[in-house]
Amino acid sequence: MIKESLKWLIIFFVCFFNCGIQAADCDVFPQSNIWNKEITNVPVHKQSATWLNAIGKGVKVHPDFGSNNFKDKAAGISVNYTNNNTPKHSVLFKYKAESDLVKYPIPEQVKIEGGASSKGDRHIISFDTDQCILYELFNVYKRESGQWTAGSGAVFDLNSNNLRPNKWTSADAAGLPIFPGLVRHKEVESGVINHALRFTARTTNRAYLWPARHFASRHNNPNLPPMGMRLRLKPDIDISNFSPQAKVIAIALKTYGMILADNGGPLFISGEPNEEWSHWGLKDLKKLVSNNFEVVDTDFLQIHPDSGTTDPDEAYKKERIITNTDNKKYKNKAKYYTQFYVSNYGHDSYDGTNQRPWKTLQHASNLAEPGDTINVEKGNYRPFTISKSGTKDLPITFSADNAKIDGFEGSSRDGIEIKNANHITIKGFEVHHANRAGISAVTCSDITIEWNKLVKNNMWGIFTGFCSNLTINNNIATKSVKQHGIYVSNTSDNISVHDNITHSNNAAGIQLNGDKNMGGIGLITNARVYNNLIYHNGKAGGSALNMDGVQYSKVYNNILYDNYATGIAVFKDTGGDGSKYNEIVHNTIVMPKDGRWCALFKVNSSYNVFKNNVCVSRHNYRGAVSIDDSSLIGFESDYNAYTPTFTLNGGESTMSLQEWRLISNNDKHSKPVTNINNLFDYLLKDFTPFKDSLLNEKGIYMNEYPSDYIHKKRTNPPSIGAIH
Repeated sequence: MIKESLKWLIIFFVCFFNCGIQAADCDVFPQSNIWNKEITNVPVHKQSATWLNAIGKGVKVHPDFGSNNFKDKAAGISVNYTNNNTPKHSVLFKYKAESDLVKYPIPEQVKIEGGASSKGDRHIISFDTDQCILYELFNVYKRESGQWTAGSGAVFDLNSNNLRPNKWTSADAAGLPIFPGLVRHKEVESGVINHALRFTARTTNRAYLWPARHFASRHNNPNLPPMGMRLRLKPDIDISNFSPQAKVIAIALKTYGMILADNGGPLFISGEPNEEWSHWGLKDLKKLVSNNFEVVDTDFLQIHPDSGTTDPDEAYKKERIITNTDNKKYKNKAKYYTQFYVSNYGHDSYDGTNQRPWKTLQHASNLAEPGDTINVEKGNYRPFTISKSGTKDLPITFSADNAKIDGFEGSSRDGIEIKNANHITIKGFEVHHANRAGISAVTCSDITIEWNKLVKNNMWGIFTGFCSNLTINNNIATKSVKQHGIYVSNTSDNISVHDNITHSNNAAGIQLNGDKNMGGIGLITNARVYNNLIYHNGKAGGSALNMDGVQYSKVYNNILYDNYATGIAVFKDTGGDGSKYNEIVHNTIVMPKDGRWCALFKVNSSYNVFKNNVCVSRHNYRGAVSIDDSSLIGFESDYNAYTPTFTLNGGESTMSLQEWRLISNNDKHSKPVTNINNLFDYLLKDFTPFKDSLLNEKGIYMNEYPSDYIHKKRTNPPSIGAIH
């Protein structure tokens, strides 16, 4: 009886903080907004027949929403009703320049479109009922670390008519909000829907009509429907025999119509999932076909191009609740525009505009000038080389939307090769099966490689050499056939490698190697390697994180688990000197039964700091630290959590934590670990310390490391390891 009461108490509190939150006190945009405008008397658009023919004659309306009890799957886009108590999270965006960079309210039991394992658009809609603000995210995932990532994100003040900046996407292809166009069960039950609906079409044009702000098509064809197109169900269509639910929706289609907002199923109308939907009743909507609709011309309702108002007495105020400080616009006075496009449907004889895109990346690279952005549409492309530089204020950017570089095409050694070029950004590509590296940059400076996916390349996912002022972030580098996931080599300075995932590479996950044999002083200096997830690497040898000839650098907030060789190796091999004067702090390293040591220091790798790290192993005799006499000089370690086994001779003999303390005069406050499972939920690869864990708030606070792997602020004292 007690257990049963407890169960219902838990359900009550969950619903109190989530289920019970509703949007009753928030209007969804002012009454003057185009979403809320009746269109019964709006004239038919001159392109009506053409655009409807492009959708297809006789295409049936499809209600893309339904009941949780239908085929064990809830169709539709769920809404999370949130409030001031809902936790907010930072989100890493693929399309950062067109996203609102704020923290997004995401409940603990968040509803994601299609469910947690969905392969679809994976929208999260959060309706803040306290502030009347709408937060929408596209293609959302939660990393193992707890960090949220998304393709794009948009925030809408529901008391304002302001649109997003022109040419900006949102969580929807058209740059519009999703929630206002959803069919919502509560409205249908009330008997009336007072707004336009959202729908999709199979193929669209590279154009958009007000109030849309963005297109999502490779087709430059005016006979195809544009984003923002508004359909109206013809007034003479008989709906008298429709079911009650279908009739309410059909009346709304006659009164308010529906707005084309994304690519998808033809005439698919969006709505919320709800257990009370009658699937047999909603089937009546399928009696409506494309021929029953007409495109209406709402252009005359526009008061200002940047506002959704239809009220001529309403002045436009250029205000946004979001300030995107990262959205920099560059102007090249030598040309009329700096945004260029590449598409499989283009041609290199064209001018590279969005209406007339180029076909090959090499052609675009040859013509690129400082300040240009090359936008690459979805498709498969041949490898290409970049040998022209941008400038500090006017970089050259290659930005892809699910574009793939196939290394099998042609004879190039790398998928994307940057040679003797500076101020270049590469983002959003997938590169696979390159003969050497997926992406390379040699003899360069000010290079950013971000948000790419490198898979099954022959040698390396990412390779750089003699490349300073380098940033490698938010990439996935996996299954390199012969060597490393990410390889930074040769004399280089000011390196940042962060928020990457490297796994299942034959050798190292991340390798930094000064390599004096290739020239220069053979040192990598001022590197920052942080917030990386590194696992299942090193079957052929090579540490998960390898540092050869690395000095004055910081390695922190990394998670390394189940790698086959050493966890973090700090040494001298081909580097110009030992790896010295580095800080290695707040990392979590878990070694498997067949792995090597958690951390290795050898060959004149002295004066290193090693603090606040988790170093634990499942091996039967290898443990925390292997260090030689030359590297003990100036070595400073404390506040670590160790599998209490150490060696000074590569494992020929080992010592306990107590013996290690006496010999090294270190680790006075470090903790011995006898059971890894008492630290965190290792089975689920959740490395957040348990509240009663010996890691929890047992470290020493270091001012340079105020945030953890999931960007959470550390307290004083902090927890040991990558996650606070």
